Amino acid sequence: MFQKVFTYPLLARKEIDYSVISRKGNYAVKGLIICDDTAKITWVEMGWPGSVHDNWVWSNSDVYLLKEKYFNNKAYLLGDSAFSASSVMVPTFKKGNNSNLREDQSYFNTQLAKVRIKSEHCLGSLTAWF
Repeated sequence: MFQKVFTYPLLARKEIDYSVISRKGNYAVKGLIICDDTAKITWVEMGWPGSVHDNWVWSNSDVYLLKEKYFNNKAYLLGDSAFSASSVMVPTFKKGNNSNLREDQSYFNTQLAKVRIKSEHCLGSLTAWF
């Protein structure tokens, strides 16, 4: 299963609520969307302000907070480098300051990207509706 945080744009309002302004300067609401390996959406949680980090959305989601209910010992999600590794989250390796990834880390990220493309297709289908 693949995990992605989705930012949904909002229309501007007269009163400015800075918590809903995304890092790109748009009004937005964030949500967590989980897709399976067939690009079928299996989980949706919406409603976080656009200003919060993707990992904050994940670590405060019901599916993470109640992970014992939703995951067995062999179940996990694949995420990008915005997410912290946990017992149920496998993110890509991050490149450090002034350092490159080791060869095995780079290989892992390449293999993970090949699988995670399904989540991009899932979200692409969803955003095409809007």
